[in-house]
Amino acid sequence: MIRKIIYAVLALTVGALVLAWINRDALVDQAIQGRLQQKPDRSFLEDKEHVRVLICGTGSPEVSSAKAQACTLVSAGGKMFLFDVGDGAVRSLAHSKIPVNQLERVFITHFHSDHFNDLATLINAGWIWGRKTPLEVQGPVGMKQVLDGFAQAYALDEGYRSANMPHLAKNRAVAFGVPLEIAFAEGQRAVRVFDKDGVTIDATLVAHDPVKPALGYVLKYKGKKVFISGDTEVSPVNMDAMRDANLAIHESYAAHMVRRAIPQMRKLGMDFEATVAERTIPYHADNMALAQQAQEAGVKHLLLTHLIPYPDSFVVRQMYTEGMGQQFKGKLTVAQDGMILVL
Repeated sequence: MIRKIIYAVLALTVGALVLAWINRDALVDQAIQGRLQQKPDRSFLEDKEHVRVLICGTGSPEVSSAKAQACTLVSAGGKMFLFDVGDGAVRSLAHSKIPVNQLERVFITHFHSDHFNDLATLINAGWIWGRKTPLEVQGPVGMKQVLDGFAQAYALDEGYRSANMPHLAKNRAVAFGVPLEIAFAEGQRAVRVFDKDGVTIDATLVAHDPVKPALGYVLKYKGKKVFISGDTEVSPVNMDAMRDANLAIHESYAAHMVRRAIPQMRKLGMDFEATVAERTIPYHADNMALAQQAQEAGVKHLLLTHLIPYPDSFVVRQMYTEGMGQQFKGKLTVAQDGMILVL
């Protein structure tokens, strides 16, 4: 009986393989059509009632299993805004089917490489895939220098593509983007950088010495407030930006884990790594201090990103937020690449 069942299964398998071979062209065509008919996710453009957030990068300069470095997409009023574009961000956006050629504007928090590594790739991809107007990229003073450097680096690419594709040649300016630099008057800590169709975005100075200026951003729409911290230590200068935020997307540093690891590094002869760890602690947001400040500021949902050390397992994720719940009584989330939130 068992032998008959085995023979029957083998016969069915062989029959299926023969049928697939006979119809291979139709199957290939079907697969091609399926790929071509994949649609971008337009919910971020079509939803004008909510603030939608996509976490497209939770990593840092640390070598880790993070899928992408710093990147946060926020949509409001049918407009998509991107905050930081670290390495892997464009791939992450593609994985989430975001139409990057329809971004309203990009905002850079500061010029550590893990916050703009993929910016040139983003601009280039938008140009190649149909963007009609140059992408505006806004950030601290120095933004023009960065985009001028990218323009020089991509000049050959632009020339080759324009020579091959007439429609790209007609929109050569789109290949390079438009730098917008944010300046602050003496004593000013916040400045409005976007105000259109009910959406406002303010740039605010944060504490990330020796990086100056380093910026965070506050987006408001239909009574909702989102604070994107960029890189910053926990500081009183951030309180106004955090106050009563529905969502604070904040850089995070599990200093209790790093301090515990440093002596072990030295025992293992990893003096260089230990020194780097010691020097990064002071200018990042210690989790416990962050929890206390978020509670004082009345933050409703604290979302941790730019995760150090990167929590790449269930056990490490539990350790990562240890003690924070005793200080912060709102919703606490450790972000993951691809996470979507709707406010």
